Amino acid sequence: MKLAVLILLSCLGQRVGLAQSTPKTDPERNFEEFWHLFNRYYAHFENRGVDWKQHYQRFKPLVTEKTTDDQLLAVFNDMVAPLKDGHIVISPTGDLPASAKYARFHHEFPTKELQAQFHQVTLDALKKKGFGAFTKFRSEPYQIGGYCRSSDYGYLQLNGFGGMPLAVFAQQLDEMVLDFADVKALIIDIRINGGGSPAYLNALAGRLTQVKRLVGYGRTRIGKRNRDYSSWTAYHITPQGPKQLIKPTVLLTSGSTISAGDHCALYLKELPYVKLMGENSNGIFSGMLGKTLPNGWEISLSNGQTVNSKRISYEGKGVPVDVVAIHHREDMLRGTDPVLQNAFNFLQRNQDSLHQQTLCYEQIALNYYADSLLIHKTYGDITAYSTGLVEEDASLLAPFAQKCYSLQSATRSEGVQKRIKAEQVADSAFYTQNVQRRFYVHLQPPIRSRRRWPFVKRNARRLTVAHHITIENRHYVRLHLSRGGWKGETVLVVVDNGGRIVEHCALSYNYLSSQFYDSSAQ
Repeated sequence: MKLAVLILLSCLGQRVGLAQSTPKTDPERNFEEFWHLFNRYYAHFENRGVDWKQHYQRFKPLVTEKTTDDQLLAVFNDMVAPLKDGHIVISPTGDLPASAKYARFHHEFPTKELQAQFHQVTLDALKKKGFGAFTKFRSEPYQIGGYCRSSDYGYLQLNGFGGMPLAVFAQQLDEMVLDFADVKALIIDIRINGGGSPAYLNALAGRLTQVKRLVGYGRTRIGKRNRDYSSWTAYHITPQGPKQLIKPTVLLTSGSTISAGDHCALYLKELPYVKLMGENSNGIFSGMLGKTLPNGWEISLSNGQTVNSKRISYEGKGVPVDVVAIHHREDMLRGTDPVLQNAFNFLQRNQDSLHQQTLCYEQIALNYYADSLLIHKTYGDITAYSTGLVEEDASLLAPFAQKCYSLQSATRSEGVQKRIKAEQVADSAFYTQNVQRRFYVHLQPPIRSRRRWPFVKRNARRLTVAHHITIENRHYVRLHLSRGGWKGETVLVVVDNGGRIVEHCALSYNYLSSQFYDSSAQ
């Protein structure tokens, strides 16, 4: 055993010694280091269909001690070209910009001048439609976009997430939310978005949701083995700012929507009142891991993996749009933006149905409980709320049939029976669906955050909210109030399609009793 260890240490010492004796500029040494860095840290060989070990066998003979810097750089670029990853950069100068160079949109608009002209055509089209002055974000010398509005629509252009202090960006977003308060719908344009900081993205997304939502998961490659990753981390967006902008929304994307722009498309696609239009985003979600080769060249690579809330990866494919609309340079040169016009046409046709999706019945029911029922302690006091929402099925509404007039009507029309029958076909789908699209309703006084003994009142209830069930034109939300000992109350709040409270009722329960529910409760 000792002999084996000595031999191993001897071999390692010889390898280290050879590496130290080889000049840092040696092409073969830099090739080996380059290949091993990707082999250890790059996270998307399988997603992008590249056998990195075969690349070693193919390209290693092309590098010798006589290989020039230009030739070595060409070899490196040829090695990574099949990955088509805009986060991979090899820079002798140390500059590491992300790129959309592999996207079709970028081929149509490859220069900053063409991209600036593209934006100007869009703003000119908005002006012709009656939009007011374009308020720019205070991001000089960078141009990260701005916003403007007409009588009916708001338009937000974001070319990046950063370029200015976060506090100033958040302040301008809040000003925009107030300015857009009475618009009917919103268009967000991130067709040319170079990415940036997640904090800026979260500031935007937090002003477009009224509840905390699960929007995806991420992990990082951390070891030498192909499957050696960190644990998955959940990504959430949470309401931010004094007010939120919850409107029927079209998000415009393209292949030049990259990095944090990809994440923006991924996150907002989780919102039921947002539809994506244009071309798929680029599909480079990872951060850029920077490394330095022995010769001083800087490289960056993608060492992270991101999936949506359903654990689906869009790496290399981009976040899929709901409505495909292709961009062409010829349209821009004619002074038109047909994709923008498609967005207006889509909103005119679908604005009412998307507005229906802006209503969060769980939040409406909880707010009503806090503002009205809990103030008067109609159904008791509350000290805590469990995280997330629990799954729901129509059979749990059955005990309310005698007390709830809406349910009586639905029962007569067989709406409840049809729903229960549908659930029995694939009952396990409920839990899966609720976990995959999980969100967290916002607590407000007098509901208090979770407290532990001895601070919990003796008569306090622990609140759990269930996902709403839609039967015909009514939405049923159960608020489960547990006071321990398998006892408590269940409050049923009924909301109509317009977000108005129709009725509410409650049943006391005792799971240890032969009859779970007591219909004599208020």
